Amino acid sequence: MTDQDQGLVVRLAELTLKVLMVLCILTMSVLVFTNVVLRYGFNTSLILTEEIARYAFVWLTFLGGILAFARNRHVRMDLFVKMLPKRPRVAVLLAGDVIVLVCCYLIVRGCYELASLNLINFLPVTGLSVAWLYAAGIPFGIAVAGLVLRQMVHRLTRDDEGQKA
Repeated sequence: MTDQDQGLVVRLAELTLKVLMVLCILTMSVLVFTNVVLRYGFNTSLILTEEIARYAFVWLTFLGGILAFARNRHVRMDLFVKMLPKRPRVAVLLAGDVIVLVCCYLIVRGCYELASLNLINFLPVTGLSVAWLYAAGIPFGIAVAGLVLRQMVHRLTRDDEGQKA
């Protein structure tokens, strides 16, 4: 796959994430606003809004985490790493990447196990499976692991200026 094709895939993935995140925010906003209007204007409310808004918020958080990681906007302490010479810096960064991969594995495994255990549990109002709440971490872990692997290949095959080694 050429660099141009990879750029297209990355842009398409980011657009998909953004659309899903906008849908989550829109769902939460409409449901909560409707519930507030109904509660204070008509002295009634929709009981399903809290359950759906909670699910949308959890999914929004994990999808936003993928996008933040893809754009390198996550929290990172790299003051000392930047001071290291090239080889030790690359070694430290690769060690950090391996730790992140282990965390991604634990997230995917844990979320899969929790989702599997909760397939038979359903929310009282909407009837949605509780597994959907825990399943939100699975695409997060897989996507971040893929991004880290791509980053590791980049670190091993390119120099500091981004040129092929």
